[in-house]
Amino acid sequence: MSDLLISEHAGFRTLHFGSEWIQGRMRMSRPHELAIPYAQEMTAALIFVPPPARVYVAGLGVGALPRWALHAWGDDVKKLDIVELRRDVISLAHNAFPLPIDDPRVKITEGDAAKEIATRSANTFDWIWVDCYDGRGRVGALESTEFYEHAHRALKKKGVFVANMWSNVSRYRPGLKRLHKLFGDNVLLLPSRETENVMVIASKTPFESLDSPALKAHAVALKKAHKMPFDAWLHRMSSIRSAL
Repeated sequence: MSDLLISEHAGFRTLHFGSEWIQGRMRMSRPHELAIPYAQEMTAALIFVPPPARVYVAGLGVGALPRWALHAWGDDVKKLDIVELRRDVISLAHNAFPLPIDDPRVKITEGDAAKEIATRSANTFDWIWVDCYDGRGRVGALESTEFYEHAHRALKKKGVFVANMWSNVSRYRPGLKRLHKLFGDNVLLLPSRETENVMVIASKTPFESLDSPALKAHAVALKKAHKMPFDAWLHRMSSIRSAL
């Protein structure tokens, strides 16, 4: 018996995995929007890099990030390589939380995203998105040294690794230390304002200074373009060293 629970309220459709944890939410009238603040924050790397051509998505959920990417980035996106462990979740992409799966740019693989990344070629992806939690808040191997090593290898030189992590669990700091060992100081943290979520943005190459006037101006431009507070996110960002 599946533990998937779907509810509808006030114009939103929400997915749960048999618990109170929200796995994803979609505004039914505007499905391309990111309805949850932390999901919006997972786009914050746009402050530093242009829209990506090739993206690896670890975890499908309600398909919020892929739907947003196809809408917001348009023809810039050449490939969305999505890996989801659960077949019943993938089936939601056909009905309850639809993705344009007939789009040749969208590839959905049933499998373990931590293992699948090892089969991808080096220097392949401009962007790696990681947001995989089960109904009990577990992520398994997606915070392991092996996964981080494979993700680092699969990223292009100027690619970014973006992961949703929780700051209130014991594995948080060890996970940051593993990332720091691979990416050095090229790791930024964006804590959510109302939850324990922290967006971790890592790059093989150094980020521009967070105090850069050009970067601040770009964040303001992104805010106008995407109707999301990129400027506020930039203000809240900090170096990984602040949490080690």
